[in-house]
Amino acid sequence: MDLSRSKLLLGLLLLCGCGMYSFRGNLPAHINSIAVAGVINQTAEFTVTDLMREEVTDLFVTENIIRVTDEGLSDSNLQITVNRVSDQPLTYTVGESVQEWRVNITTQVVWHDLIKNRPLFDKSFSGFGDYPAGGDIGSDNIDNDNDGEIDEEDEFGDPREFAILTALRKITEDILNEVVATW
Repeated sequence: MDLSRSKLLLGLLLLCGCGMYSFRGNLPAHINSIAVAGVINQTAEFTVTDLMREEVTDLFVTENIIRVTDEGLSDSNLQITVNRVSDQPLTYTVGESVQEWRVNITTQVVWHDLIKNRPLFDKSFSGFGDYPAGGDIGSDNIDNDNDGEIDEEDEFGDPREFAILTALRKITEDILNEVVATW
């Protein structure tokens, strides 16, 4: 066999092999959808459950890696428990007053295969958000959402609520990454 035929054959074999690739990875063939079950709250922060559910659902819909459905129609679900929301001082002024706070949120997440009735993962996730001791987060000279920019147009509202939302967004991104990694 001459060299050009060998290259052509090798190219066809590689092309055929690549044609078998799937973005589904190791995701079981029977799992085509996911539901976000009710978020369980083990904290005194009553708004965190609705925010968590909304953030997770929105990110999964936006990223479009698996279809998001209602629990009764889904092949799998995410069961999320918010275990802890805590605030701790992050920075102090020269006079030893708290200048900046960090809110930490810890969750436990189980991704459950509803068809085979088994967990796909059971993991703890945590996230944080920073906020000033007082004042407006749009002019506090802090990168409140940790996006590398200080006081940009997307930083506004109640400082602590914004920090909670920032922490939940980090957790949500980690959950999505874990679902993809599980594939």
